[in-house]
Amino acid sequence: MTKQKHKNISLYFACIIFLLLSAVFLLLSFNVVKEVPRVSECSRSRLSQGIPFSTYEKLPNISYSKELSVCSELEAQTISGIGEVKPVLINENFFDIYNIYVSGSKITKEHITTKAPAIVISDKAALSLNLDKNVVGKTISLWDKEFTIVGVYKKPSGFLREISSDVYDRVYVPYTCYKDYSELSIDILTAPKSSYSEKGLPLMGITKTDKEFYIKNDLTVKHDIIANFPILLISVINLIFVIFVIKIISSMFRKSYHKLHKEYNHEYFSILIRKNFLYLLVRLILSIILIAIPTTLFILFTPKLILPVSYIPYDNIFELKHYLLAFTNEMQLNNAKLIVANNYYQNLSFNSIFILSILLIIQIVLLIIISKHMIKKIGKKNEQTT
Repeated sequence: MTKQKHKNISLYFACIIFLLLSAVFLLLSFNVVKEVPRVSECSRSRLSQGIPFSTYEKLPNISYSKELSVCSELEAQTISGIGEVKPVLINENFFDIYNIYVSGSKITKEHITTKAPAIVISDKAALSLNLDKNVVGKTISLWDKEFTIVGVYKKPSGFLREISSDVYDRVYVPYTCYKDYSELSIDILTAPKSSYSEKGLPLMGITKTDKEFYIKNDLTVKHDIIANFPILLISVINLIFVIFVIKIISSMFRKSYHKLHKEYNHEYFSILIRKNFLYLLVRLILSIILIAIPTTLFILFTPKLILPVSYIPYDNIFELKHYLLAFTNEMQLNNAKLIVANNYYQNLSFNSIFILSILLIIQIVLLIIISKHMIKKIGKKNEQTT
């Protein structure tokens, strides 16, 4: 009896851990999905010259350039009252493309064209200057020049955000405020996925095969992978539930089968169907539905989770060369030392996928343990009743 109680306690403990992990898992997935933008980034290699701001300014003012974000990160500077920060030169689309909330005003087109000395700082920097964060309208000195604070952005917080960002705080200014901006190289060009801006990147000299100057980082794929993690968890739970139901039904059938076999000998099969027709029909339909749901979920979503879209060949899935090329491109992106501007989103997506994968494996193990224990328990109860 004591052993049975201990078994029950361990089962309840496993269930509580599973529920807590599921809550953390879902919360983490939804929060990261909100933050990782569905965009394509083209990051300049540290060893290359890249495209200067003067080339960007020559772009015709048509639809493909309206959603394009450009930025360049400069050497760290010390600002009185804040400390060491990294200035980032941006255009008017930067905050909108990355979905960064700014209280006050963002950097606007007017700031760019008039070369207004405007600056957007983090909430952490605002607290250093003023405890109530009400710093909009105040001035700070940068490059021996007075800049007016027009907005305050929320700096990422939390465990995942902390390990994904570096030690530097960043301040954002219009790129035209920097005196020698014209021939300064753009570090990152960003455009929403499948937008006219993304299609217009080749007009600036950025192509799919151009790996010497800029390397493409598709954050949309990473966003979709993280977004599909909860669906994978639900499909795994559903699949284990299907196995659980089928095992119970098969054990019930086995008992009915042996009982009728003893009683009616040769005619047991036809009697089994006649006496239990509705019983069999309902359970058959239920089994088909239960099997169809997780199977459909796996068909629709699992390929995206196991392999990014770029890894899957369009015509021949057995083409080894395609897989090797996709893997090489991914390794080049991760290992090319592209520490130009803030690589926060790339780190955030990588860390999130890694942690979510570990949590998912633990959850699957717990589910299997709980399911096995429940099947044994129901089997014993069936034996006792018979």
